[in-house]
Amino acid sequence: MTDQHDDQTDPRAQWRQLPPAPAEWIAETPVNTQAADLGLPAIDLTEEFVRKYGL
Repeated sequence: MTDQHDDQTDPRAQWRQLPPAPAEWIAETPVNTQAADLGLPAIDLTEEFVRKYGL
């Protein structure tokens, strides 16, 4: 029993040329985010009532 994969070369197995290395590196800085930073800002209920309904 002969294996067909040995006789034929797989075109996916050929080496591909990698892109060139970047000329300059960008330094990454970690940013601390909290769930409160991603939410809605605090709302003053009195100001919101006056804005909607007036005095």
